[in-house]
Amino acid sequence: MAPAAAGMLEALDAIEQVVGVGDYVTDPAALADLPRVGAYDTPNLEQLLALRADLFLTTASEAAHGAHQRLESFGITVLPLDTSTYEGVFTSLEQVGRALDRQTQAAELARTMRGQLQAIEREAAGADSRQVLFVVGRDPIFVAGPGSHVDEMIALTGGTNVAHDAPSPYLQISLEAVLERMPEVIIDTSDNRPGATRGRQPGAWDRWQFLPAVRDNRVYHINPRLLAIPGVRLPEMTRLMGRLIHPEIFGEVTDEELLSPADAGGTE
Repeated sequence: MAPAAAGMLEALDAIEQVVGVGDYVTDPAALADLPRVGAYDTPNLEQLLALRADLFLTTASEAAHGAHQRLESFGITVLPLDTSTYEGVFTSLEQVGRALDRQTQAAELARTMRGQLQAIEREAAGADSRQVLFVVGRDPIFVAGPGSHVDEMIALTGGTNVAHDAPSPYLQISLEAVLERMPEVIIDTSDNRPGATRGRQPGAWDRWQFLPAVRDNRVYHINPRLLAIPGVRLPEMTRLMGRLIHPEIFGEVTDEELLSPADAGGTE
């Protein structure tokens, strides 16, 4: 049911054990033709029983607690995963490996991922820190704050989150606060609709020409799937973050790389 879990299952060679997927799981491709069994908080119990599912991998959520209790009353083990933070990804990977008796593979994958992330951090060491605004919603403005995996990716790649002192991992912020903090890089993932603005362009931020990010052409509109769903792709996502914040170190990113298959007219 959790997109991050689907990637872990593929990495652990366990795709063949999957009998159904949640409505919001769109990759890997090997899962595309499996039955859909509802949302993480409203799973279709009858279908899960018909599929003889005995393990339900999902996103940790208080809202789904009642639904998960009902599944467990019918003998389906529920494993809620919290991948919203850097360390949460590794904890979740360990949990999935243990649930599938693939502890060794999960531990080796975790070591590889940590090594890749450490290499990225070394590349960014000594770079001048840039003030980064990561937008997850507009009208009103919601941003990534401390404790989120986004905040940790920004820090690893030589940036400073302009919302670093916020009280929660994701929060609403006023436009005035954004303008006062003068972000040097704006990463806007707020629009996931077909035909949404994509690429390196000011978009709606163009009206605030005094912002360093707008003035220096460092506003990026990207599909949220590229940075907002952590999992085994965390090193890949972190390197992309580095290319947005410090292209002089990690390399320039093209507009095409900021698309998802759905943006390009395909399926995710």
